[in-house]
Amino acid sequence: MKKIKFIALAFLALTLGSCMGDGYADPDLTEKVPASPWGNNSLREKNVISIADLKTQFATVINSDNGYKQIEKDMMIKAVVTGNDVSGNIYNQVSVQDASGAIIIAINGSGLSGYLPVGQEILVNLKGLYIGSYKKLPQIGGVNTKLSDGSLGMGKIERAIWNEHFKILNPGEADASTVVPEEFDLTKLTDAAYMDANVGKLMTLKKVKFASANGTNVWAPDDTNTSLELIDAETGKKISSSNLVVRNSGYSKFANEVVPQGVFNITGIFTRYNNTWQIVIRSTDDLKASETGGTLEKPYTVAQALEKINAGTAGDAKVYATGIIVKVKDVDTGKYGNGTFVISDDGKDTEGKTLEVFRCFNIDGAKWTEETKGILVPGKKVVVSGTLLDYNGTKEIKGGNLISIK
Repeated sequence: MKKIKFIALAFLALTLGSCMGDGYADPDLTEKVPASPWGNNSLREKNVISIADLKTQFATVINSDNGYKQIEKDMMIKAVVTGNDVSGNIYNQVSVQDASGAIIIAINGSGLSGYLPVGQEILVNLKGLYIGSYKKLPQIGGVNTKLSDGSLGMGKIERAIWNEHFKILNPGEADASTVVPEEFDLTKLTDAAYMDANVGKLMTLKKVKFASANGTNVWAPDDTNTSLELIDAETGKKISSSNLVVRNSGYSKFANEVVPQGVFNITGIFTRYNNTWQIVIRSTDDLKASETGGTLEKPYTVAQALEKINAGTAGDAKVYATGIIVKVKDVDTGKYGNGTFVISDDGKDTEGKTLEVFRCFNIDGAKWTEETKGILVPGKKVVVSGTLLDYNGTKEIKGGNLISIK
């Protein structure tokens, strides 16, 4: 009997010890990030490829006329959201990009900006989704759209399917400030390789004006989609609408707002319609007034031009400057037909306050002649174009034309 009581007491002691051990174990102080209520939290990174590699693998279908193909291999992309439907100008889509490139994801659902804000990193399981293009715009989506001829083409991913194919990484840590747009190179406007490499990216086109801006015209009148033409503020020339436009939805929140006047840097998602660039702004916050000065409408003063040169920020773009002729150094009326003269803001030849206009041609690029060179006299106020530089200590604007003289 005593043996039975001893065994019972021993068992009770073990049980109590076990309970005490659980109750007094070291606390788990590891901070756990809450799982996102959106998407598939069970996804794990596996077979992650770059967007550039993805587009290379499916280049044939992307480059075909409205082609599409289901992705059958296990592969994923990890990318950051750069654009969404926050203003309604982008609809049923988000744009994403990684270090290699960008692509559009078409989703049959609204309110995407609520859980896919700009700066949010996501993991996308591509297997089972479709890839292709609409008018050569690469996108990931579904096949649920009938084209005008009745055939199927690229469409949108149904919301339930999309929910199983993406995962929000680092929930609550989206940071739009980390999404830095690249500058669009206007000199490569018609470069097919440049378009292929950069289509879908968040980019900024600098120093342009809206051709239709007159103080009354709106972005998208009568709820119709519009394509607005731009003017290169540095040259004063309209950019061909067959090469580039700003595309606006009639359902955007700013559709009936007046198109602003002035010179802007325009940031947006640079999409395409066949071989035409289409800039889609995410909201009117994507318009930033361009740095004043250096344009045809507001040329640099000599002091401003010298400041740019001395600061090393002049760059190699053509700019405009104005000043009063101080002295004429040389005018060639023969083979070269260009002239060199010096200008300042006050018409005085003060050291450190003059700008040499080097090898400048007459208005419209005409060569100087014996008959025309006589207009270049001290005291005349001129507007000239050219490139700013420091040539062995001489501050110059060179390689341009006389724009006006009075």
